[in-house]
Amino acid sequence: MDQSRNNSRRYAKTILCLVAALSIGPLSFGADEDPELKKFQGHWEVTDLIENGKVIAKEKIRELLPSGGRAEIIGNAIIFRSPQDGKQHSKVFRIEPTKYPKRIEITASQGKDSWGIYQFDTGKLVICLADPDEADRPDDFSAEADSNRMMMVLKRTTAKRPAAKAPAVTAATKPKPTAALQGLTDAQITKMLAGTWRLNDNAGFLFITFRSNGTVSTVREYQELRLFHKSFVQTPISGGTWSVKNGQLTAHVTRSVEIARVNRLFSFSIRSVSATDLIFVDSLGRVARAARVQKP
Repeated sequence: MDQSRNNSRRYAKTILCLVAALSIGPLSFGADEDPELKKFQGHWEVTDLIENGKVIAKEKIRELLPSGGRAEIIGNAIIFRSPQDGKQHSKVFRIEPTKYPKRIEITASQGKDSWGIYQFDTGKLVICLADPDEADRPDDFSAEADSNRMMMVLKRTTAKRPAAKAPAVTAATKPKPTAALQGLTDAQITKMLAGTWRLNDNAGFLFITFRSNGTVSTVREYQELRLFHKSFVQTPISGGTWSVKNGQLTAHVTRSVEIARVNRLFSFSIRSVSATDLIFVDSLGRVARAARVQKP
């Protein structure tokens, strides 16, 4: 476990929230002066991501990367907005296009935190990175198992995603109604649900926080992705409101890294709730268990 955590430091720092007002250094050039840097300018979206031989599913990229994997490059700064607080974050990079392969370095306030190579291929930007404290600079575009590398492919995109018509606020296919928990009223269930619960699914840990003011939020923790384990221990995913009626929990999603989930209702039948455990059934009839990790 310690070795895995140490390995995770190699890459954890690529498109993250950092200060942009850094010294650019001799490898950097103004976008108006260097034609190579001009190629970076604009809005980009990560479409493919491989870390140490592990291909990250496309549907998980939006949850894993800040701002859903979308960012804007202005000069030598990578700029993105948090999907949760709307705040702008940025980080600077350096390029050395006279080398072969062309080189790139990403810099944080503590110093250089990742180095690698890049190329433009049919309108897409391909970057292969490693942490200089843990691995040599990549010399080809690969990220095989035990290579301690990360490779991502980015495509150009518009400043904002095309406006999608928000789905009507309707409940998702609800589980068949079940009797309220034996001896517990909705008010009692609501009180017992307040706090933070940890659900273990195929993607790792999902933390769900039910607040007494009627708001709910989810945070994803990735156990297997060493690349982002250090800096992205917990990544906000969604938020909204919640309520309990007839033993059924309903969550109204008002914000999410997945646009298709925004303004939708999701319902779950509560089967059992205690001071430590929560058992529920989702809209597909799947039974899941969550463990309490924090009381309100």
